[in-house]
Amino acid sequence: MPDEIRRYERIDIQLPCRLFVLDEGGGMRFEAFTSTRNLGLGGIFVESSFLLRDGLELQAELSLPGKKLTVRARVTHSVPLDHRDWPSGMGLEFLGVDAHGRETLLRFFTPERYHSFYASLTHELPHLKREMPLTDISLILNLWEEWKVSGDAAALPPPAAAAPGRRGSGRARR
Repeated sequence: MPDEIRRYERIDIQLPCRLFVLDEGGGMRFEAFTSTRNLGLGGIFVESSFLLRDGLELQAELSLPGKKLTVRARVTHSVPLDHRDWPSGMGLEFLGVDAHGRETLLRFFTPERYHSFYASLTHELPHLKREMPLTDISLILNLWEEWKVSGDAAALPPPAAAAPGRRGSGRARR
């Protein structure tokens, strides 16, 4: 998929991935094991020799280092086996990620530029390497990037109200 129509940046990464569809009774209707080719905060591309129909909703279980993350997803596009420029597989858009899963993704998704920023930061302030791991930096930078794109201050929690008995509006005094 061309980058100019993507909402989220992608990083090239291969992660084990289990795709599955449950039937109405909770039994396994479909299950397959594959690998991601890339990952974004909004979805993944999985390499596969089989293709599922566009629009199909399923579960994708990503094997991240030290944990598994299961998200609801939808097949958005397929690349056939005989495509010249791309490997065969499917693009999956994340549909349902709970708060814990979202935090996990925000901490794990670390483009190369975040690594460079972190190296510069900890070179200048070495103590931060102990106090602020790269996963914390990724969380903060990913939230910052989303806030910049959305421009929605409502996406962030409102500032704390002044405690009773305190004067002022919370603005800096000159």
